[in-house]
Amino acid sequence: MPQALSQLRTQLLQLLEQIQQLRQPFLEREPLLPGSVYTLKRRCGKPNCRCATGELHHTEILSYRGGPRPRNITPPPGQLRGVKQGTEAYRRFRQARAQLVKLHRQLLQLIDTIEAERVRQGQRLFAELLPPVPAPARPSKR
Repeated sequence: MPQALSQLRTQLLQLLEQIQQLRQPFLEREPLLPGSVYTLKRRCGKPNCRCATGELHHTEILSYRGGPRPRNITPPPGQLRGVKQGTEAYRRFRQARAQLVKLHRQLLQLIDTIEAERVRQGQRLFAELLPPVPAPARPSKR
């Protein structure tokens, strides 16, 4: 079993390395905007507008989910780039968090497996320390 324990330790080191590589999104300083930016295509309703012939108006919308209820707003064109960066940073953060949760579950399972194997080794060592048990005496026949 020492080889199995060695393999488990190698897996443990690999998992810890993967966890270490996930740290960047948590250390960034840019604001997080919980939401997403999408393009809304619509008609305005004016009969002589270009949208009446099929060329729809495009509006960039922020669907913000950071408050008690979702809100849709139209960010000013000058702030649209920063808004997109904030929503992308939020998405990266949440994806890294989900991956971290998954890796931590694997890490705990692996640690439990290592503990069980080391306890088995300790039990074998303990069994070797015990004095031999004498065979039960046979009743004499008289």
